[in-house]
Amino acid sequence: MNGVVTKNLLKSKSGEFDLESIHTVCLIEHDLSDLGCIGECSSLERLDLSYNSFTKLLRLAGLEKLQYLNLAANRITSLEGLQALDNLETLNISGNLIGGVEVLRCLTGLSKLRSLRLRDNTLGLSNPVCMNNTYVADVCAMFPDLLTLDGERVSGRGSEVFKMFKHIEDGLAARSDDVGSRNYSVESWVPDNFWEPSRKFEESIMGDAQQQLEDLLSSCTRLSNTADEKLNQLKSPS
Repeated sequence: MNGVVTKNLLKSKSGEFDLESIHTVCLIEHDLSDLGCIGECSSLERLDLSYNSFTKLLRLAGLEKLQYLNLAANRITSLEGLQALDNLETLNISGNLIGGVEVLRCLTGLSKLRSLRLRDNTLGLSNPVCMNNTYVADVCAMFPDLLTLDGERVSGRGSEVFKMFKHIEDGLAARSDDVGSRNYSVESWVPDNFWEPSRKFEESIMGDAQQQLEDLLSSCTRLSNTADEKLNQLKSPS
């Protein structure tokens, strides 16, 4: 395979006999660095090339029907070629070498782009641009029609809640150094055995139960005696 996307690879992974018939291809972690003949898949709608070694994307320009593209964990510094993907809706470029928001400017003409990911905290993937504290605001200003950025809502329903928590998160992060430099002594606010039932408590419960049982038996005895007296009265001649 020599790191090149070949026709045989595309056919075997898609199960299709003709490249023009392929709609979905998943080539995760295949040690690929050359897109090869990928541009011949003219009907391709979903493409996953994550965890490879791609650096140049120009050969993706012919995939006019592509809607979903995952390029996470590669070696990408430039997005040239993606501006031709007019139907692209979802793009994941986390875990690459994107150095600044200006690299994204070539994508601003993609009117259908709604989901963009530059960072994935769950998988530990990011880009150098994400180290800039203002990158979220910068990207949102550049792509006003985005619905989600890095998996979080930035517009539409739920976006205001996200912004509120983002503001809180940023405020906590700004104070992290100050908090981290202090030594706090954390002590338990109740004794260690507070939640364990004491022996006196257990003895009290058992004592109460025993007393209740004795009272019940005594009451039953009185009722039985009263019933016997009534029966004897009925049997005796008047």
